[in-house]
Amino acid sequence: MKNKLTIIFLSIMIMLPIISFSQSRAKIKKKEFRETTAGFKDAWKSVRKGNWQYLKKRPGNFKKTVNHYLTAYEYNADNAELNYKIGVSYLFSSPKSKSLKYLEKAYKTDEYVTKDILFVLARAYHLNSKFEKAIDNYTLYKESLSPKKLKKQEEKLDKYIAECKSGIELVEKPLRAFIDNAGKFINSEFDDYGAAITVNGKKMFYTSRRDINTKGRRSNVDYLFNEDVYFSERSGEDWQESKRIESSVNSKRNDAVAYIAPDGQKLYIYRGYERNGDLYESRFKKEKWSSPSSMTKKINSKKYKETSMSIAHDQSKLYFVSNKKKGFGGKDIYICNKSKNGKRWKKASNIGNVINTEYDEATVFISPDGKTLYFSSKGHNTMGGYDIFKSTFKDSAWSKPVNLGFPINTPGDDLFFTILPNGREAYFSSEKDDGNGGMDIYKVTILSKEKPMMISGEDNLIASISEPTKETSIEKQVEIQTKLLTIVKGKVLDYNTGNPLTATIEIVDNDKNSVINTLSTKGETGEFVVPLESGKNYGIAIKTEGYLFHSENFVIPDSVKHQVIEKDVKLQPMIAGSKIILHNTFFESGKSTLQGASFSELDRIVKIFKDYPNLFIEISGHTDNRGSMVFNRRLSKARAQSVVNYLISKGVNKKKAKAVGFYYKFPIADNKTEEGRAKNRRVEAKILSN
Repeated sequence: MKNKLTIIFLSIMIMLPIISFSQSRAKIKKKEFRETTAGFKDAWKSVRKGNWQYLKKRPGNFKKTVNHYLTAYEYNADNAELNYKIGVSYLFSSPKSKSLKYLEKAYKTDEYVTKDILFVLARAYHLNSKFEKAIDNYTLYKESLSPKKLKKQEEKLDKYIAECKSGIELVEKPLRAFIDNAGKFINSEFDDYGAAITVNGKKMFYTSRRDINTKGRRSNVDYLFNEDVYFSERSGEDWQESKRIESSVNSKRNDAVAYIAPDGQKLYIYRGYERNGDLYESRFKKEKWSSPSSMTKKINSKKYKETSMSIAHDQSKLYFVSNKKKGFGGKDIYICNKSKNGKRWKKASNIGNVINTEYDEATVFISPDGKTLYFSSKGHNTMGGYDIFKSTFKDSAWSKPVNLGFPINTPGDDLFFTILPNGREAYFSSEKDDGNGGMDIYKVTILSKEKPMMISGEDNLIASISEPTKETSIEKQVEIQTKLLTIVKGKVLDYNTGNPLTATIEIVDNDKNSVINTLSTKGETGEFVVPLESGKNYGIAIKTEGYLFHSENFVIPDSVKHQVIEKDVKLQPMIAGSKIILHNTFFESGKSTLQGASFSELDRIVKIFKDYPNLFIEISGHTDNRGSMVFNRRLSKARAQSVVNYLISKGVNKKKAKAVGFYYKFPIADNKTEEGRAKNRRVEAKILSN
């Protein structure tokens, strides 16, 4: 398939499988179709046009097929073959609910209209959640097959019957959930899918196959318009009118959204016209997106498709979908780990057969806590097509996947699940009768079993899945998300002028003394968004050339709920008098012994000396007002000296740094509160000359 155009939509969603469709031509005979002379000529012309589109067996053609056949239907509504073909055309396009009327009529008119009428009717019942009728018709169809044909089709038919039984169980115990269409500014009359949302929930990127600015270009594979990347920004609770992203990302061929980095500065897309489909990365620089570049060969392969991906918020792991050889069957989910220095991805490996099945897996998303994987699969206990499942990483292993249940999952394809850090919103893509057309993006709000139904309110609305039935095929009640992110956002500004600055933001795991993520501010605005997972001690350093860095320390317990911290950062220029608080410099309680968590911060001071050889810095220690002045003077000086000694040990000229102790002489907060005293216990670095 080298150089052959591929599409993420078809790479993920294979056309509705009708086993014997190719064998059942359902020929509309001219003599039998004719009723009267009046109107026959035009009606038969419509039949011929419909037949031409029907034989191509592509979703885009089936949409045209329906229109031609419906014109003929106005002339003769009782022709069994015409009703059959209209029903099949709706099954391959949308809305699939309309297929039932015509297929039931075809069967009622002539129960032998085609050899596969029972099967096609079963598929229509199945896809419209009429599970009992679907099972009956699947069973009747099996009984109608010869032993030879049954042997070929039995496995697939038994799977469909099992899906119907799962559907019955899941529908009997629906989730307490609201499912809302994302709206007319997101969804069009064409296919819209694959929402990827920034961590602050303000911008959505997604894929659309609409006829805007594409000059009528259609795919040769399915005859639908090519894929393009669109985005929308949110104002309050509402998404605004979508825009097609600039041409640097959208090419003349197919470009589909795969993932957006939490800060919105890196966009990952799938391009399906090289090497069977690869993942690409585009960066947001100077208010525009760069031309996408192919990701590492550790992820992309030469002969296979890599279609969907998600990166853990601490950047340590990358999950993606591929149909690489030696998988468990079809498309599987793979995992890549970051190297110890955090600069490259290591060789990918299959995530294993707890997640992957003999059937296709697709569209992967790792939750903000880094412990919960959401993915779509045609295996496990799906109720039909792709269902969305959840698995939790615990005790060094992934748990048995759990079906998220109805009404998130349906007998059709449900894909691209993504959950926001606020714990209140999730988005997924599905084709529903109440949609705008084709596949749409939907917002889901899930209510816990204990809480009353409400439309808005607390952050923990997405708390759990209601308890399912106690059949062995369905797991016990589980939470959708166990940890919630803290979002730190604001702007980086010049201390003196207030002008926005472009800066780099380094996130350090203080306990491990290692950099876990590096972000950037947004273009000319200086805006930043930093996602922090619960249960860690973080150091954050914000820096740019010509300025002293700014540091912050965040200790976030496991139990903390979702929170948003807004903080503008003012960087001071590298001139005499500028000073910073070293928020990530730590000492043992009541002592001057440096803790290892301090080293990343102090190494930044060492680098400043290397960049500015003539620099002379004062390191000052400060305490709160508890205890005697003598003790605090001695402690503050000793702590400052410990910092200077560390700098000297790293090669800084001992004449370039001096230590002073100011005890509680210069408080920056009220010493009457513990919070104020904690702020007063600090170490500062001040430029004396440069």
